[in-house]
Amino acid sequence: MANPLDVVIGAAEVALWLLLLGAAAHLARSGMWAWRRRVEAPPRMADGAHPRVTVLLPIRNERYVVERTLRAACALSWPRAELEIRVLDDSDDDTSTLLDRVAAELRGEGAPVAVLRRGDRRGFKAGALEQGLRATTGAYVCVLDADCIPPPDLLERLIPPLLADPRLGFTQARWDYENERAGLLTRVQALILDGLFLVEQSRQSALGRPVQFNGTCGVWRRAALEAAGGFWREGTDGPGPLTEDLELSARAELAGYRGDILPGVAVATELPGRVASFRSQQKRWVAGAGQVLRDRWRRTGRAGALLHLLRHARQQLLVVATLWLPATALDWVRPFPSSAATLGVWIATLSLLHLGLFLYYGAALRRRGRSPIPALGYAPLLVALSVGLCIALSAAYLGGVLGRGGEFVRTVKTGGGPDRGYRAPLDPLAFVEAAVGVAYVGVAGLAFARGSVLAGAALLFWVAGGYLWIGLGSLVDR
Repeated sequence: MANPLDVVIGAAEVALWLLLLGAAAHLARSGMWAWRRRVEAPPRMADGAHPRVTVLLPIRNERYVVERTLRAACALSWPRAELEIRVLDDSDDDTSTLLDRVAAELRGEGAPVAVLRRGDRRGFKAGALEQGLRATTGAYVCVLDADCIPPPDLLERLIPPLLADPRLGFTQARWDYENERAGLLTRVQALILDGLFLVEQSRQSALGRPVQFNGTCGVWRRAALEAAGGFWREGTDGPGPLTEDLELSARAELAGYRGDILPGVAVATELPGRVASFRSQQKRWVAGAGQVLRDRWRRTGRAGALLHLLRHARQQLLVVATLWLPATALDWVRPFPSSAATLGVWIATLSLLHLGLFLYYGAALRRRGRSPIPALGYAPLLVALSVGLCIALSAAYLGGVLGRGGEFVRTVKTGGGPDRGYRAPLDPLAFVEAAVGVAYVGVAGLAFARGSVLAGAALLFWVAGGYLWIGLGSLVDR
């Protein structure tokens, strides 16, 4: 009769296999959909009247990037009489002085730009956007983050679909990346985001399914914003949402509006160049998803909220797997079924997962006009990155679900220049991750010594490598 502990660990392994197989199937299905479709540019504005458009630029401590973004916004090809540009400045450093100087210069050249400030940061970015919405009159509202460099024809590409469909709440351009080739981390991030925009959200949008606004590089219909309650409803969302884009998207969907992803329109942005900054960004996004889940379930009780929760259950399962993998790899316990069967299933599961990753991210590269072959090399790195982030993201998500989302921490952007004075906050969990990574180097060494070459290699690359990448990287690359 099997040992109860073996059965429990075996059941946990089966759950992880099913999760990975489900992910592989989803990736493959979405990738094959995208592989067969070309990216088409949306039509430009037809001749005739142009509606009034408001461009909102939420800014906080962005001295390195804000000037180029403001100048690019003022260069948008739209009739000046029907355009208003509002900089929403929450800065507490010399960014404010820079903004005032550049805005005054641009106004002197005829640009319809003004800087708005408020007395506090209530609602974080969402609160600033809500202030800007109330102080402007545009029938359509374009949101641009501080690191965005919009092409001159951005509005001419994003607004026509909104004019054609009154139930369309927003249109979203995809992101391009000025610093994609700065290092391995930025290359991997670019691939992840290409998968999001060019595969996942493009497919959802094409099939008429709900998609979320991604916080920047998009245009909202004012009527949809007002029907959803605005960018932020003071007093109803705690100190403010950490992911105002996801929270707003959920409310707009309940109000009967949908979004449309336009992958043929690209806006240059900047990726976090340091591990600590990337980690901080991911934690905020995941904690915000937990906030939205809690809020949406409380208001609607819809089963869709539970499905959203299951998307993030992989983080907790990966953390738990961290505890049992050394014991199984070193045969300290023998899961039921047998160890031989376990090894075979692991090989098959990981092979299918990497195939799904190649189809998914290879399709994203192909839709950008690139060769899909590099996705083969990046697939193992994506698995290691997921493992390395699981502790931090599990804690962030549970904090969001339990109502402890925390402070809105901006993602450090440098404009390709020096980043002195701007650093991501130190997360104490990084010490835990680094320690786990070092411990797994030892576990992998023991596996090699026992002749378990495949297990040792897997533990060294995917587990030890992932934890050291994120944990040690967050400590030294801030």
